[in-house]
Amino acid sequence: MKKKLKNTKPNSVNLKPHEAYEMYGSNGDDSFRAYLTAGTENINEVLASDSPFLSMMDDLDDFLRQHVCSSTYVQDNPIIHSMRINARFLLMTGFRVGLTGHSTGIFPILRIALETACYALVMSKKESLCEIWINRNRSPEDTKTCKNAFSAAIKSAQRIVSEHQPELGDWMYALYESTIDFGAHPNAKTVTLHTRFLENEEGYIRIENVGLYGVQNHGYLCTLLACVEMGLVTAFVLALSAGELSDEANQALQGLNMQKEALEDLISKKFP
Repeated sequence: MKKKLKNTKPNSVNLKPHEAYEMYGSNGDDSFRAYLTAGTENINEVLASDSPFLSMMDDLDDFLRQHVCSSTYVQDNPIIHSMRINARFLLMTGFRVGLTGHSTGIFPILRIALETACYALVMSKKESLCEIWINRNRSPEDTKTCKNAFSAAIKSAQRIVSEHQPELGDWMYALYESTIDFGAHPNAKTVTLHTRFLENEEGYIRIENVGLYGVQNHGYLCTLLACVEMGLVTAFVLALSAGELSDEANQALQGLNMQKEALEDLISKKFP
C-alpha cells in the first residue's frame, strides 16, 4: 500500500520496508524539466543579486584570462596550454552547476579541473610527458605507458607546489581528496549529507533527498564556497604551470584568498 505524506520536500520518497515505493515532490513535479527550471531560477536569482560568491567567480576567471589563458600569452607548449584552457572551461562548468544549487554535482567536475591543472604542471616540468599523453590511445602499450607515467600526477604536482610553499601543497592535496569524499566518488558523504531517513507512526520511512538547494540555504552557500576554493587552488596550480609567478600574479592570488576567507566568515556569521 502506498501512502502520500503531507508536506514532503522535493524528491522525497515514502516507502515501507520490503514494499514498493513511489516518488513525491512538494510541487507535484519531479520531472527533468522541473529540475532544469529550478536550477535556472537559482542561477537567475543570483545573477540579479549582488552575490559576493559570483563576484569571486568572475575574479577567478579574470585571473585565469590574464595570467594563464590570455590570447596574448606566449605559449610554451601547445599541449600544455590546451590543458590550461580545458581546465578553465571545466571550472566554469563547475561554477555553473554550483549556481544551480546541485551540491554533489560540482565535485566530479571540480576534481577533473584540478587534475587537468596538475597534469599541466607536471608536464611543464617534464615536457617528454606531453608525447606520452598525446599518444595514449595509439596502442595498448601506449595506454599502459601513459597510465604509469601519470599514476602519481597529483602527488607529483603536490611536491612541485610544496617547493613554492609547503602548506600550499598540503592544501591542494587535501582539497583534491575532499572532492572524492563529497561527490567525485559514490562515497557515503556524497549521499548522506543531503539525505534524511524519517520513520512515521505507521511504520513508513520517508526519504528526504535534496537535489537542488535554494539560494538562501546553508547548503547552497557551502556549495558556492567549495566552487571558489577549488577554483582558487586550480588557478594557483595553473599559474605555476605557466612559469614563475610574477609579483602581479602573486598579489592577485593573495587578494583572491582574502575574498575566499571573507566568504567563509560570511557563512559563519549567517549560520552561526
